[in-house]
This record gives sequence, C-alpha cells and structure tokens, in this order.
Amino acid sequence: MTKSELFVSVVFVADNCVEKLINLIEEVSPYLDMRYSDYEIVIIDQKSSDATENEMDKLLSTYQSIRYLRLAQKVSNDVALAAGIENAIGDFVVVLNVETDKKELIEKFVEMGRLGTDIVIGTSTKITSVSYRCLRILSNRLLKSIGYTLPSNSTGSFCLSRRAVNAITESGRFYCKLHMRMANTGYSIGALNYEISQDEVKKRTVSQGLAETFHHMVFNSTKPLRWMSAVGILGSGLSLMFSLYSLLINIFHNQVAEGWTTIVVFMSLLFMLLFTMLSFFGEYLARLLDDRSEHKEYNVVFEKNSSVMINENRQNVIDDSVQTNINLSQTGRDK
Repeated sequence: MTKSELFVSVVFVADNCVEKLINLIEEVSPYLDMRYSDYEIVIIDQKSSDATENEMDKLLSTYQSIRYLRLAQKVSNDVALAAGIENAIGDFVVVLNVETDKKELIEKFVEMGRLGTDIVIGTSTKITSVSYRCLRILSNRLLKSIGYTLPSNSTGSFCLSRRAVNAITESGRFYCKLHMRMANTGYSIGALNYEISQDEVKKRTVSQGLAETFHHMVFNSTKPLRWMSAVGILGSGLSLMFSLYSLLINIFHNQVAEGWTTIVVFMSLLFMLLFTMLSFFGEYLARLLDDRSEHKEYNVVFEKNSSVMINENRQNVIDDSVQTNINLSQTGRDK
C-alpha cells in the first residue's frame, strides 16, 4: 500500500476509559503507520483516576508518535477538545470518540477533507431518542438564531483541515466557543454519517438536549442577554401603559379608592425605571463579555512522548516537489 504524504493527527479525550483507550491505540497506531508517512496520536487525559497514566508509560515505549497530555483538572468536553486541537500539528486533525468510534473512520474523515470539505462532522441517528429529536427541532431554530449551523445528530467526532484549525484557534477565546467557531470559519462544512454499534450507543435524553442548547447559547453568544434586555424594555413599556390606564380610570370613574391611583402610578413608574436600568445594564454587560480579555481555560501538568522510532527512515518532509494526491483543502504544505 502506498502511503499518503498527508500529516494526520488523531485526537482522543480520555476520561477513565483506560481499557478501551489501550485497545483503540493498539489498533489505530499500525493502521496509521500503514497509510500515512507522517502521523501522531494526541491523547488528552481528563485527570483520569484509573490506571491511564501508568498504562500510557507502557504504550509510549511501544508505539511511536504518541503524545500524552494530562490536564491538571477535569474540564468541560469543549475545553478538552480544544486542548487536543490546539496541540495537534497535522495537516488534518481527526477527533474520535474513544467509547464508540472505530479506526476505519480516520481514512473516511481524511478522504472527505482532502476532497475539499474543511470541516467534516460525524453524524448518526442512533444517538438520539424520539423525544430528543422532537426537542431538536426547536433547539435548531434557537441555535441558528445565534449563528450555530453545524449538522444535527453529531456524534462528537469530526475532522478539521489545517487552515480550519488555524481559523478556529487564532485567539484564546475559542475554548468554550469551539463549535461556534467551527460553524463560523467560513470554510466548507460537511456531514459524514456512519453506523454505531447498538451495544455502544448511549442515546441522548431531553435533559441532555436542553443542557446542550443552554450551553451553546450562553457560552457562544450574548444574544440571550440582549433578549432579556429587550424583555426589560417591554416590561418598562407595559408599566408605563398601566400607569396611564390608572390615571384614565381615576379621571373617568369616580368610584376609586382614595390613594389607589397615586400608588399604582408611582409603582408603575418605578418598575418602568427599574426595567429600563436592567436593560441598559444587560447591554453593557453583553459588550463587556464580547470584549473580554483572552485567557487559557486549561493547564497541562506534563506531556510525554513516544520513546521509540520503529521506522528509522521516516522523515517529516515531502519527498517530491509534486504530489500525486490531490488535496483541495490546501493544508499548507501542498498549496
């Protein structure tokens, strides 16, 4: 088999799944070595409490091109994925789910990316329940209103070209906005639908769907805050209308309790002032959030690399000035 000269990075996020991780690496490492002249396996350890760290020492002395990064504390899945993407150096970065994905997906992802799709999202209908799919219809409309346009029924696995990675990671603000940045790079986005074994499927529930929607809307946009500001303006308008209504009742209807009109008008005007102030505070807070300073949201305790080189002739360079493989995504080394 002729090896492709593409540099492929495969990212795994490990969270107390040492057995599945070991089995997957034992399959993926020779699989990559047979197909690509340059590759790496990047493992982001979510400070697992099982034997992951000890077992990784054995794998690093057996397999080449493994990079193991153990985080100082467990972080959200978006941040862990961002850590893997930021530390990967390949022409294409493939993120796989340790629990469900197979090694054959790597070549499918890379091939689709090579043909011009910079962002390939893995999808499967088996990961969602009927109630989740019904909720997703409403959720999609809300998410599209803030610019989130990634394919539905995502499995969490995806492939990014190098230029897509660069566009996503160009600032330190992407850690909790990973998927939104993916949707807004401007590069082509495609879906790769594949089957997941029924035994490995963990279907998403309605509560998970609500949590995902809330997470994406709050962390990826200030629009919800501005919507609340609009509600505040609406509330102030209603308070003003109610105060005017109270005055009209007092003028045209004599049977009104003494002091009622004064109290209602006074309280309505106060509520109008309060709602107006809250709407302005919300808008200023939204602007501050938009302009907040860059910062890292994860820390690496240490990094370990493979201590073996099985193929001594392997070099991280292109042999020929002209490649036979067509790469429409223009990863940077073969423009």
